[in-house]
Amino acid sequence: MTTVCRSTVRRFDGDGSPTWHFAVLPRDARGLRFVAWTALSRTTGRYLPRRRAPIVTVAWVPAERIPDESSDAATIEAALANPDHVPLIVPSRRAVAAAFVSDDGAAFPVVGIKGRPMTLVARVEAVEAGSHGQMTFGWELDR
Repeated sequence: MTTVCRSTVRRFDGDGSPTWHFAVLPRDARGLRFVAWTALSRTTGRYLPRRRAPIVTVAWVPAERIPDESSDAATIEAALANPDHVPLIVPSRRAVAAAFVSDDGAAFPVVGIKGRPMTLVARVEAVEAGSHGQMTFGWELDR
């Protein structure tokens, strides 16, 4: 059995909205290897300083609350407000403009509840106008 990694990328833009919500289904993945994000200044192309970095939250939520990747912000917020979620990345304040959160060699397992894999959701808030970036999720697959 060979382990491979597939990535899912979601982009955000401070000129479009200060808050972005994403839902990602694990599909046939057996684990989450990493979560990474970057936030850049449009004018300089450089990483934003910490005081301007967005606030990132990532959690597993029950699939019955977020059934597909096109779920809207209100649905994702409601799922995060429900205690039936498993937090992965929870900020205390503005963290960093660029990060790579790794599994350190053993994938964060895909979490299931009621026989179905949970949905991974992310909220990126306090995204400043004039900045943009992306989140990347790396999934472990067996091939």
